[in-house]
Amino acid sequence: MVGVSAMKLSEKKRLALIEAAQQEFIEFGFSSANMDRICERAGTSKRTLYRHFESKDLLFLESIKVVLQLQNARLKLEYSPNIEVATQLRDYLHVKLNSIYEDFGLPLARMVISEFIRIPELAEMYMHQLHSQDELLKAWFERAIADGKLKPFDPLLMSNMLMHLLKGQFLWPQLVANQNVPNFQQREKMIEEILTLFLDGYKT
Repeated sequence: MVGVSAMKLSEKKRLALIEAAQQEFIEFGFSSANMDRICERAGTSKRTLYRHFESKDLLFLESIKVVLQLQNARLKLEYSPNIEVATQLRDYLHVKLNSIYEDFGLPLARMVISEFIRIPELAEMYMHQLHSQDELLKAWFERAIADGKLKPFDPLLMSNMLMHLLKGQFLWPQLVANQNVPNFQQREKMIEEILTLFLDGYKT
């Protein structure tokens, strides 16, 4: 019983370190992030930190991995033949935007992208996560095509096209041009325009 309690406490400390590291990396960037400050934020000792994570690189990778796992867990998409394709895609795009802006966050996204060259494993992990999301949407398009709701085009191409339309409005302008994150009304309006444009080309 003692072992179980100790394990739970150890896991709590590990999660506290990851949360503290995420805030530290966002606020100061990887290079200026300080392990002492991370320990102070987490309420743990430096010895505890290094027992869980051997280096700042490993702590950084694990911090991003946890966020990506949370993002993937939220992005569920199952095709339903009884619901309009526009409704299903609309709901998915809103969840996708929430995951971009809230789960991952633009400050964290900027920092991750800036570290791609220095940490190739990070770029690989990030691209794998994006690929798994593309596969989810691709499978949905396959079902919708088989059901006769969409024209028989390449499902992967359709998935890529929809994501390019979404990120072209809601991710890259905010990351690269530092534009403001759109409010809910702006998101709704633009998503409707994206769906109209997309489904005009692909809906049967």
